[in-house]
Amino acid sequence: MSNKHMKPLYWGIFSAGGTVAALVLAPLIAVLCILLPFGVLGNAGEFYRSLHGIISDKFVYFIAAALLFAILWHGVHRFYYILHDMHFHVGNRTRWGFYGFATAVFLLMVLIGWF
Repeated sequence: MSNKHMKPLYWGIFSAGGTVAALVLAPLIAVLCILLPFGVLGNAGEFYRSLHGIISDKFVYFIAAALLFAILWHGVHRFYYILHDMHFHVGNRTRWGFYGFATAVFLLMVLIGWF
């Protein structure tokens, strides 16, 4: 498949990652960095045990890993195009390295969590 046909896939994952980042990261930071340390949500140990019970399901873990992959893909895609806009022409090898890094992190997350 030529690179011209892959652009909708790249931009689709990019937009999904941006949407996930906008909708998930702010509440996640609020819960983990503000509410939980100040005791608003109760004991941190009980919170961890209840969250571990949910995330230990393989389907839920895969969905969480896919969401993190979309956020990471969004980040590397944005970083590549920031470099391009700043006239640092890094080439296709670096582009594939960025996308390969995001894919490798996703596969590592799945392998670690799955087995």
